[in-house]
Amino acid sequence: MKTVTFNERSVRIAVWTVIVIAIVAAGVAMAKFLMENGPKAPKVASEVVLPRVRVMEVRKETVEIRVVAQGDVEAERRTQLVSQVGGKVIEISPRLEAGEVFKAQEFLLQIDRTDYEAALATAEAGLADAQLATAMEEASAEKAVRDWEKLGNGRKPGTLVLREPQLVSARAREVAAQAAVDKALADLDRTRVIAPYDCRIQSKSLDLGATVAPGTPLAEVLSMGAVDVRLPLSLEDYGFLARDAEGGFVGKVVATARIGGEEKSWSGTVIRSEEVVDQATRSINVVVRFEGEDTPPPGLFVNAGIEGRTLEGRFVLPRSAMLDAKRVLLVTKEGTLEFREVQVERTEAESVVISGGLKEGERVCLTTLSTPVTGMKVAVVEEKPETEKAEEPSL
Repeated sequence: MKTVTFNERSVRIAVWTVIVIAIVAAGVAMAKFLMENGPKAPKVASEVVLPRVRVMEVRKETVEIRVVAQGDVEAERRTQLVSQVGGKVIEISPRLEAGEVFKAQEFLLQIDRTDYEAALATAEAGLADAQLATAMEEASAEKAVRDWEKLGNGRKPGTLVLREPQLVSARAREVAAQAAVDKALADLDRTRVIAPYDCRIQSKSLDLGATVAPGTPLAEVLSMGAVDVRLPLSLEDYGFLARDAEGGFVGKVVATARIGGEEKSWSGTVIRSEEVVDQATRSINVVVRFEGEDTPPPGLFVNAGIEGRTLEGRFVLPRSAMLDAKRVLLVTKEGTLEFREVQVERTEAESVVISGGLKEGERVCLTTLSTPVTGMKVAVVEEKPETEKAEEPSL
């Protein structure tokens, strides 16, 4: 067995140490050589990406307000015909049905006249008796005056002597008898029911042979010609209605509705306001009238557009341009953001009318930014005119 001495071990350690140091030195030298002589990537400055926004350059313009509302068409007049006398219906117009049209004073139905003819005869007889009594009292009064002149010895006669109270009573009974005749004539005339005006029958409540009492409904009629539409308007919309110098409404109205798959329109005018705020809806009703040969039929639901006030020198922005109820975001000439408070005069479905807070030529940001900050840089996207967009080929 070979024994390793201390000197041999030291030599071996020294040899391996030299080998390791040589390997490390060679590696370091190689790395340094590669770093100094290897390919180098070009140095490029990092590019700052700015948010891209669309803008709108504002200009003052004239805004014609149009108020929109809906309502039901109603006839100008609607009347519930009731019987003023009682009796049996002995005759009825064959056209007395819902939807039929009658002229003013045209016959509708007849109630039995027998009892009222008898009442008229009785009243006329009573009138004749009262007239006779009055004539007799007048003759008696004249005779009493003549007798007193002969026998009164120049004294002043009393009223009873001259039969003045008797004559007043007789004349009063004559007046009452005449009134009874007039009532009997009126009741007899009321047995014949006629159309109160040019109308259309809405509904019929009875038929031939029915017995009616005073106050019994007979039919409901609607006037022909002009029709009205009650339009509920919000308080804001009501304030934008056009008026003349005397305060009267001057706005024209166009109502539309679809009938048989076709959209029809009618022109009317605002005739009055009910001037009372509905506590449930906080709205005010205005009444629009449609006249002429072509009017919307009663009962139809229509959409109506009312020409309102004309506003001069206003700015109009899309609703999407508003940050909140009072602020917009501007893009300055330097391309930075600026918050601006504006005065909103009216808000419509897709646009906002601005009365103050902006200047002509300023650019309003139309793009919604997540966290806009005053002074933040943005890149404005230049939109092509509509003509150029139309000329671009479709892909």
